[in-house]
Amino acid sequence: MSDDSISTLYCANHPDRETMLRCNRCDKPICYQCAVRTPVGYRCKECVRGQQAVYFNANRFDLVIAAAIGVLLGDVLGALAYAFLGAFGWFSFLGAILIGPAVGGIIAEAIRRGVGKRRARYLKWIAAGACVVGILLGGLLLYAGLPLLAGAPLRGVIGVLPAIVTRLDVLLLAALAASTIYARLV
Repeated sequence: MSDDSISTLYCANHPDRETMLRCNRCDKPICYQCAVRTPVGYRCKECVRGQQAVYFNANRFDLVIAAAIGVLLGDVLGALAYAFLGAFGWFSFLGAILIGPAVGGIIAEAIRRGVGKRRARYLKWIAAGACVVGILLGGLLLYAGLPLLAGAPLRGVIGVLPAIVTRLDVLLLAALAASTIYARLV
């Protein structure tokens, strides 16, 4: 074999870069910056994007459904956490460590079933964020909503807002529940 039979390849996206690498799906020459490593070899970004588009099959309302389920279940969890978790003193952190991931898994499964087991690119982010918002809203409804319904003045109720966001045990519970939701909704 002579050196004349080996031609120099240039990247399809960067014409000034020499390469010896090709996409294993479309056989397009790609440089190291354009290559995406997959279990079956290197592929170009276009082929990977096309494969991901097939994987995500959610419809347009699935993210709204996931957010609604996350906020509602997070609201219930938040109200229960603000009501009962503080009664255990320093053991409330242990309770948050044990309860947070378990409840996060339950919420993730409820969201998965609520959207019909379909997948979306940002579903896990929206679900985890909605759960955290729901937990904080649960504390707000418990500490501010119930006194307002009982006839307390609004000025006195606003004073509880710093207490809601500074409860470290509930914030730990929210972070662990959100991280579990994020991990389960892949």
